[in-house]
Formats: sequence, C-alpha cells, structure tokens
Amino acid sequence: MTQPQLRLLSRPSLSEDHPPLHVDVDSARLWDLIFDEKVHLVLRRPALAELARRQDPQLMDYCEKLLKSDDYEEWLTALSTLTAIGTNTAVDRLILMYAHSLNEDRRIVLSHVAKILTAEHIKPFSIMVREVACPGEIDITGWTRVAISTLQDACKRFGVETIIDGMILDSPEDEIEHHNIDDLTTITDR
Repeated sequence: MTQPQLRLLSRPSLSEDHPPLHVDVDSARLWDLIFDEKVHLVLRRPALAELARRQDPQLMDYCEKLLKSDDYEEWLTALSTLTAIGTNTAVDRLILMYAHSLNEDRRIVLSHVAKILTAEHIKPFSIMVREVACPGEIDITGWTRVAISTLQDACKRFGVETIIDGMILDSPEDEIEHHNIDDLTTITDR
C-alpha cells in the first residue's frame, strides 16, 4: 500500500538582472509617491520594495495601515512588503497575521513566512504547516530550505510522504548553477 503524498511544486523564479526601479530616488520622494492616493497601488509597489530594501523604519507602520484596510490588494501588498523587509519583527507580524486569517488567506500568509523563515521562527512555523501537511500539492517556490525541511518534518509526523517536483534554489548563485534538490530529500520513482 502506498503512503499518502504531498507534492512540493517548485518552479524557476524569474531572475532580475536589472537594478531596482527606485534605487536612485531619495526616501522622501518615495514616501511622496506611496502616499499619493491618485497613483494606483501597483505603481506604488516598487517604491515600497525599495524602502524595504533600505530597511526604512517607518515602513512597518505603513504596513500596519495597509493590513487594516478593507481593500484586499492593500492587504496583499502589506504581506509582500513585510516579506521584503524580512526582519524578525516583520516575520513576527506575518505569523500574527496567519493566526488572525481564515482559510485561503492562511495559505497566502504561510507562503510569505516560508520565503523568509529562519531557524529562529521554526517553532511557530511548524505549527502553521500542520494545516498543509496533508496529501495534495503545494507551491514552495521561493521557500527557504528551513521552511521546506520544517514542512517535510511535519508531513513525516503525519505519515505523509513528500515528493519534490522541480528545483529548489537557495540564492541567485543557485539559479546560475541550477542545483537539483536531491540533497534535500529523496525523490521516489513515479
């Protein structure tokens, strides 16, 4: 009898070999763009990404504003921005968002946490992945190795075999070398 399986899907990420869009713009002008409600949110996202890259201290407060919005796109933008910030405080906030989210939103938040997870947050993440440690498929593109290993451990505890379909990339250097993930897990014959 075969064991139930969770297929971990990973696809190559799009590499960006160009400089960030607003790298030459000072922070005050980026904030002016972000606060300009006449500019569509999609056009404000690169400015948010640049401020996250710069670790702007006011960005967490702005993310809180977006998280409280009734606009779903603003909520998603806040998740992406918190992921780009990537600090322990941002991870803590994402974990809290997971606890307050329902159904499909939980999977979205879980995926954002998984992209910046470090060993420091394994315990709460191991609780979060219990929800997805069941037969089926899950997209793990961009997840850290810590997140993938944590998911695999949870699946093992629940008697679910994990099968990785694709390549796991750790860093931009891996994209060039295209390491396969045989060292991460055993891929069973199909």
